[in-house]
Amino acid sequence: RAGQVNAVFALFGSAAQHAQHFEAALADFLSEYKKLTNRGGRLRDFEALDQNLQKKTLGTLLREFSKYVTIQDPNVVGFLEMALEKRNFLMHHFFLAREGKLRLEKDRMELLSELTGIDNLLEQAATITRAMRIAMSRVISSRELDGGSKEDDTEHSKALFTATIKMPDDREGMPN
Repeated sequence: RAGQVNAVFALFGSAAQHAQHFEAALADFLSEYKKLTNRGGRLRDFEALDQNLQKKTLGTLLREFSKYVTIQDPNVVGFLEMALEKRNFLMHHFFLAREGKLRLEKDRMELLSELTGIDNLLEQAATITRAMRIAMSRVISSRELDGGSKEDDTEHSKALFTATIKMPDDREGMPN
């Protein structure tokens, strides 16, 4: 019994860690986006931006991210939204809603299964977000090396889905 209960707590901790990684990946994406779209910014301003992003909730970061990124695949959009929902449930309700399931072995096994699913979901959401940040940075860097060419970059890489990132010339004004 004690081993299974400890496993539940360990998996909860792993899922919480991956939730923090997802949060950090969104903050890193937004920070990188703002740096790439505001080349004239001062280091001090970017440091303040990074600190401000670290204080925002996952939901706020995901909404901010969605202002600049349009993902064409609704499954990916739904996946990121589900990661937010599962993270919020995990952090605010999991043990309150599932406390009674710690008593029986069958129920503990269900908890372990549920936590494994949440853990994997959050880890994948962080990975997807980090991959989009890397792809954005590479595309912008390669365009700068090519003298600002905006030709289609998808020919040189394999993509599971596409995302459109709004750059300052796509709309009026700069992001705050």
